[in-house]
Amino acid sequence: MVASQSTGPKVLIMGATGAQGGSVLTHLLASDKPYQLAALTRDPSKPNAKEIEQKGVEIVKGDTADVKSLEQAFKGREVVFGLTNFWSHMSYDKEVAEGRAIVDAAKDAGVKTLVWSGLENAKEVSGGKVAGVEHFDSKAEVTKYARSVGGLTVLNVEPGCYMTNFLGGAMGPRRSSSNADEVLFSFPVRPEAKIALLATKEDYGAYVRAALEDEKLVKEGGDVLAASDELSVEEMVKQWSEVTGHKARFVQQSDADYLANFPGNHAKAGEELLEMLRWFDGYGYYGGKSIEPSQKILKGKVHSWKDWCKAQQWQV
Repeated sequence: MVASQSTGPKVLIMGATGAQGGSVLTHLLASDKPYQLAALTRDPSKPNAKEIEQKGVEIVKGDTADVKSLEQAFKGREVVFGLTNFWSHMSYDKEVAEGRAIVDAAKDAGVKTLVWSGLENAKEVSGGKVAGVEHFDSKAEVTKYARSVGGLTVLNVEPGCYMTNFLGGAMGPRRSSSNADEVLFSFPVRPEAKIALLATKEDYGAYVRAALEDEKLVKEGGDVLAASDELSVEEMVKQWSEVTGHKARFVQQSDADYLANFPGNHAKAGEELLEMLRWFDGYGYYGGKSIEPSQKILKGKVHSWKDWCKAQQWQV
């Protein structure tokens, strides 16, 4: 299927031009079950919105800053896929407010099912020991709120750590300064720390589709852990080396050296990400929850870390 259908559940997708929402759109279009799809955008005149429209997807104007516009956009929809972007403002309070606005609009518009892109509550799970992963905790607060309002079935589909995070930047590969033939991955976690991984653009939508097509989940709601692989950092680097042919190893970095990657105005982002890595190291990406049950509901194959690495153009 390459176009939205005239029958089936009416689904509105937020962020349809981004990695998560775009993946949801792709996988619902490809499903053997029909969906009547719509995409929310602030500016329907933009080229990427026009491109989506050519697939038979309805383009709807709306903005998380305007609750009334959301409610209007959500009217007549059975399902809404909602998400927020912490990194656009880096404010816990603002992300919670945006998420609550989505929930309130969905409830008031009579939406049956909210598919929400949430994350774990690191502060709560760690007993306050990891208290600064705001982009996790804020999304978890919205999940909690959505389940408290009543009248909505909430499918919380939590994306794993984006595999693209390791293409470059502070967690990407770099040449060793002491050995030009060696590639290093270096950030402040133990080598045995495990990370749940997701090829977001390719696979996030596969988990959303699976949730929407699982009878029990649609009836009762629940959590889906959208990660296709869970590996220690050491194993990630080993598999990367096998795929690329580069000699590589992982080096546990000091907190100070990691934060040096985030000078000036980027310091707050560095602190946020450092606290996230402490969460990974001490509690795992999903706070000890297994990703296996979420693999069992999938309709097709998703990308392992090794498979994904094979498809990338690595710059080292």
